[in-house]
Amino acid sequence: MRRFIAALSAAALLALGGCTQSIYVNYLDIESLRVVQALGLDAAADGGVVLSAASGPDASGREPLRLTREGESLDAAMRELEALTGGGQLFFAGTGAIVLGEAAADEAARWLDAVTRSKELRLDTELYILRGGEAAELLCGEDAPEDVFAALDALAQRLRRNGPSPAPGCADAARALTGSGAALAAAIELERGAEGKLTPVPAGFAVLTDAGLAAWLEDEAALGAGLFAGGPGAALLELGGVTVELAGAKAELEPLWADGALAALRVIVEASGSVIGAPAGSEPDSGAARAELEAALAEALRSGVEAALEISRGTGADFLGLGRRLETEHPARFAAMRWPWAEALPELEFEVEARAKILNVREYADSPFGGEAAG
Repeated sequence: MRRFIAALSAAALLALGGCTQSIYVNYLDIESLRVVQALGLDAAADGGVVLSAASGPDASGREPLRLTREGESLDAAMRELEALTGGGQLFFAGTGAIVLGEAAADEAARWLDAVTRSKELRLDTELYILRGGEAAELLCGEDAPEDVFAALDALAQRLRRNGPSPAPGCADAARALTGSGAALAAAIELERGAEGKLTPVPAGFAVLTDAGLAAWLEDEAALGAGLFAGGPGAALLELGGVTVELAGAKAELEPLWADGALAALRVIVEASGSVIGAPAGSEPDSGAARAELEAALAEALRSGVEAALEISRGTGADFLGLGRRLETEHPARFAAMRWPWAEALPELEFEVEARAKILNVREYADSPFGGEAAG
């Protein structure tokens, strides 16, 4: 105890004496930090990168930061951005979203590798591909949103709620590229909002491969791919004038083997939904109408999955992770396949089956149309 008291006293004396050796030698004044919330990457003419950065509203009253700088590499461009801030310090670890312009997306594997190796960026950052444009326009253009990250965060919540799936992050894309040679990333486009400012809106998926940007998935193909990428959320489907909200959907794989070869791959889709809108006076809850709706919902999902599979087969890009799932679920047979998966995929036959169930029909307690009707 006497030794402990002596050591404590010595520490107190060191503190009073103004000792500069401290565990806080790397301390940064939080008031001087400029927290980067979103980064944009665009291709430079010389093979480098044009890096754009945007911060959010500052509690100290400073205006949001908007910077663009070119560099030979991602790290070099980050250092160039820091030089532009003068005495301020950029805090890149706060980055919540990375946007790749369409040209930069053709080197997505390069930038994901750079994020993986970075000491400041995080792999759990959300990833977006801007179709037909440059990320600098969204982050630093004259009509850019006042709070870029807030706009992207609202979009992420919309994707999580309404599909086609939650926005994959950098880690998801990097893992898929490593495991399957292809990955899905949330595609966005720019539209003008009510005040004339640009705002990001969902545009399906971008298909990324080691060789570059392979394809875009839109509409039904995006919905079908969403079943393999975390689920389509509460997506709304218009089925012959009736609006159905998905309550759940999944896709299971059933490989068909013959003589040690994968003869075909059956995909079984199961989904459920609720009717949330129907023409006045209709009876979507009647037996015949419900059966027709279930068949229509199943057909819409079957068509979407087939569209996504056809693009996968046509490009040879396994962005749905089929090979990885087969290897996990059937390791011995997968290892004994006559041809490597990359060679088998373009020639593979697919069979898609879909089943759907309408769980309920939301109805008016008292119809404003003078009779019982779904609304």
